[in-house]
Amino acid sequence: MQLELISFKLCPFVQRSVITLNHKGVPFDTTFIRLDDLPDWFDEISPLGKVPVLKVDGAVLFESAVINEFLDESFGERMLSDDALERAQQRAWIEFGSACLFAMFGAITAPEEAGSTAKRQELTKLFGHLERQMAKVPPAPFFSGATLSLVDAAFAPLFQRLFALPESILDWDTVPTVKRWAERLVEEPVVRDSLPEGFDELFPMMLRKQNGWYARQHLPE
Repeated sequence: MQLELISFKLCPFVQRSVITLNHKGVPFDTTFIRLDDLPDWFDEISPLGKVPVLKVDGAVLFESAVINEFLDESFGERMLSDDALERAQQRAWIEFGSACLFAMFGAITAPEEAGSTAKRQELTKLFGHLERQMAKVPPAPFFSGATLSLVDAAFAPLFQRLFALPESILDWDTVPTVKRWAERLVEEPVVRDSLPEGFDELFPMMLRKQNGWYARQHLPE
């Protein structure tokens, strides 16, 4: 099976699929595109105009959650539970992770302080829900136990970006269980290796280009 992942370098949703592919040891090719200069062929294969897109022997899949479930069902040991209820709960927390990502990006790209503050408060509320959930059954060391799950793959890019910010937008002391999980997760080799080359320079560069309130305050040229 020939796999080609269509990506742009800093997309956390693409990175979810890279983590999954790395964890399963599946070979794949990557084609990078620029969102400010999309190739004509991209519109033909991405109905929503977003990455990731995965080509599977020429057939096309889009949406990271769909791509990851396909990879999970097709290769190696499963990263979602065999139990229907637990599997549905895992899927729900993957969607929750997407909401956290959008809140984080809102906080660091909003043009004015008020918008940034509102999104930061939203993220804090979301992490409060996550902390209460995880405190019931602390990670051991991953979300669903001893092995990496698709929930971990969904949250890892968020944690990497939060830790990369020069000024935190989250009070980690209020979410100690989540913090322990996050710190352990970002050190996992398949997570570390999923970051694009040059991430430490590219991420702040992207934020400066967005010219949001956060960047103007904490990432001067």
